[in-house]
Amino acid sequence: MFVRQALYSSNQTRGGYMDPRTEQLFGDGFSRNQEDESRRYNLLAAALISNLVKNSLGPCGLEKVYIDIMGEITMTKDSSAILRKLDVEHPAAKILIEAANTVDNEVGDGTTSVVILSGELLSKAQELLVSGIAPSVIIDGYLKGLEFSLQTLSRISVSSTSIHRDVMSKLAKTCLQTRSISGIVVKENAGAADLIVEAVWSIADLRNKTIDVDDIKIEEKLGNSADTTLLRGTVVDKTFEASLRVKQIENAKILLTNEELDRSRTRTSAELNISSFDQLEKYYKSEYELLDLKVQNIIDSGANFVISQKGINKIVLQRLSRADVLTLHRVKENDMLWLEKSTGASVVKDLNGTIPPSTLGYAGKVYEKLVGDDKMVFIDECKNPKSVTLMLRANSKRVLDEYHRSALDGFAVLRNYIISPRIVGGAGATEMKVATIIRDKSRQEKGRVQLVLQKFAEAIEELPITLARNAGMNTVNTIIQLRSKHMPANGKIRWFGIDSKSRKVKNIISSVIEPSIVKEQVLKTAVEVTCMLLRVDDVLMAKPNMQTHTHAGGVEHSHPGGDKKHDHYFDRLGKQQRPMHHYY
Repeated sequence: MFVRQALYSSNQTRGGYMDPRTEQLFGDGFSRNQEDESRRYNLLAAALISNLVKNSLGPCGLEKVYIDIMGEITMTKDSSAILRKLDVEHPAAKILIEAANTVDNEVGDGTTSVVILSGELLSKAQELLVSGIAPSVIIDGYLKGLEFSLQTLSRISVSSTSIHRDVMSKLAKTCLQTRSISGIVVKENAGAADLIVEAVWSIADLRNKTIDVDDIKIEEKLGNSADTTLLRGTVVDKTFEASLRVKQIENAKILLTNEELDRSRTRTSAELNISSFDQLEKYYKSEYELLDLKVQNIIDSGANFVISQKGINKIVLQRLSRADVLTLHRVKENDMLWLEKSTGASVVKDLNGTIPPSTLGYAGKVYEKLVGDDKMVFIDECKNPKSVTLMLRANSKRVLDEYHRSALDGFAVLRNYIISPRIVGGAGATEMKVATIIRDKSRQEKGRVQLVLQKFAEAIEELPITLARNAGMNTVNTIIQLRSKHMPANGKIRWFGIDSKSRKVKNIISSVIEPSIVKEQVLKTAVEVTCMLLRVDDVLMAKPNMQTHTHAGGVEHSHPGGDKKHDHYFDRLGKQQRPMHHYY
């Protein structure tokens, strides 16, 4: 490094020793680790993070419990949800956590796999370093191994020109079989995977191979998990006014508006100088005449259900109720966006003129229903909805949070398949196929790269070995069986993986499949992170000045710059659903 060459003599002691000139230059609270010392610490940090999540992989993986500084408990098998909550200081650990976050944000699955693979690649790299192989040679070998892996995935993946619903069903079941939500059985013996497939199938643009997962609204209420359901419409967590005569309608013609149906208020402080009772009477009369005009325009439009983002005057409520028009006001902006897409309505911003019929939406049923301890409004049975609602039920908030995370993972996996309809076998079958081919190609290489490629193949095999270990299988016998099953045989692709239920090595392509894009993202991210850490030969670390502070929502934590005015992502409300790592 330039800093080392410029500031330190060649006879400087390596390791944890701090050169006196370093203290004079940087002051107290500064630490430095060099070459072997820094790589050893990087390996240790990566190994700790990898071991933390390793036993969560697969259907037989175990859950983790995290208790934050506020005493809030998170119970999950989602590695990214746990890792995002950890406050780590070591840069290698931070990079590994960021890698898991990247995979989660890009493809929504494979977070545990990328952490395990990164940790194993670094462990194999340490063995090579001890053998005297230079970091540059290891990096070249890993990059070549990544190239071979991507070529293999492209060759063995099963692709199609159209989207098949039965394939989507298998993908969803593969993704959710490792989560607790897989145990939900709803009406007509449908499972959570069936609801998730139905939700995605309802709103996806299969012709253009696009889908916006945020168009699926997720509502949570305490109750019986068997009552989890999917609605072809939108659920609004509000109630109708008690004074309304009608609280349920069929064949609803829906008007959405963000104009306030109440007496006008100025945006800034203002004064009205009224010198007589006649002027006051004229003023109130003119205001109510404007409201009467808006009410009449609503009635003339043919709408029988009005949803307003703002308030509605009580007199207006009474007039609309007498005309058998149902009303709902002060609806959240997010709900208005979902209502637009589910009902096909357009938000009307001006009610003073004629309301075109084309701006109205449609719903087969509108009704109020008691869900748990709260009443909610259901806008259901919409025609060709572009937004649907998944109503999750569970007996505790922690289980609901885990169901929510699992549902988001399922949506992400199906989105990956719609964008790129290429699948491969799961349960470690793809990793074994890639490792077998790389080990075969390594024999064609010359020099030390051959050893690097063999270690690369061993690192990839760690994923099926971990699956077998978590399932209680003998790992030595399992890896021997897998290697023998994946030996080349007449050019035919074999998909033998770990069947965690029967604890046997089986051909799993008919039941356990995953999108190829997830495997590609895991391999790319793991190799990039490993190569980045292998290039590090000097770690200069200054102790940050931490400030403890409390946010408006009651969140107390410490970080540099906490004494200055700032906010975090979880402080801001956006139009999209909050990502699960901040939402929970």
